[in-house]
Amino acid sequence: MAKVVTVGTGARETISLLAPRGRTSQRLLGRDWKIAWLFLFPLLIVLIGLVTYPFVAGIVLSLQHKVVGETATWAGLDNYRALVAGDQYASIFWHSVRVSFLYTGVAVGVKLVLGMSMALLLNEQFPGRSIMRAILFIPWAVPTIIVALTWRWILDGSLYGLINFIRVEYLGQENLIQFLANPNIALWAVVLVAIWQGTPFFTMMFLAGMQAISSEQYEAAALDGANVFRRFLDVTLPALRAPIIITALLSTIWTANSINFIFALTRGGPVNATMTFPMLAYEIGIAGARQLGLAAAVSVLFFPFFIIAIVILTRRMLSAEGRA
Repeated sequence: MAKVVTVGTGARETISLLAPRGRTSQRLLGRDWKIAWLFLFPLLIVLIGLVTYPFVAGIVLSLQHKVVGETATWAGLDNYRALVAGDQYASIFWHSVRVSFLYTGVAVGVKLVLGMSMALLLNEQFPGRSIMRAILFIPWAVPTIIVALTWRWILDGSLYGLINFIRVEYLGQENLIQFLANPNIALWAVVLVAIWQGTPFFTMMFLAGMQAISSEQYEAAALDGANVFRRFLDVTLPALRAPIIITALLSTIWTANSINFIFALTRGGPVNATMTFPMLAYEIGIAGARQLGLAAAVSVLFFPFFIIAIVILTRRMLSAEGRA
């Protein structure tokens, strides 16, 4: 209840020193907090059911000895010790770490450079630009599994492979190149496919950013004597700082987590040359030993790397916006 005091000499006037409970909650949570929570409730259900619960369940599973078809038993940190320093899995685990970083770093770096180059080209006025834009965006629109199977046919090591067929039938070559069976080039073949499919996404993001840059900025830079390279460095690149960071971050996460190309092209071979950590988790948890707890530990061990990447890139983006 509100506390009441009396003031004045003739008339009685009551003053509420404490607001009613309804007004207190309204002041703390906002005027429309009830309807806001009503709209947020479905989102919370989705986040808990599709994000929080699977994440927590994966961590719990990584702390158990769980084989398909058997009852799980508590293992503590045994799965992590087996991966990091165990005799059976340590070597292949650290190998998958190196392959994952190499595969992701090269693919994202090349996609960024090619995407920027294609966006600069498509931002210029020339006949047939709309048709060229549509053609260059096709790889991103095609389903990933279709892309993987098409490139598997192109890179096949027999005469049925498109490249080897052209080399033998039209170029007079006698040897067949084993793009997907040679440990020295298999990883680079998969990287090539990832670059081909992912570059249009970079192009689309960078081109959208370039469309928002005012032409007056380029005209002013040209009047100051800046050539095309200086205009790119002083006008285009600073304006695209946020799209570059966001696109690189998203592509890094997608590329590192992707299993589609490697599964369809090499299955992690030959001789584990393309064994990234998602493929290793699949081999341990499903295809091979079927140790679900150990496979979950593989994924959990790589999670901090994504957190670090997100924090670093987000801080750079915020600092860049603060300086702008």
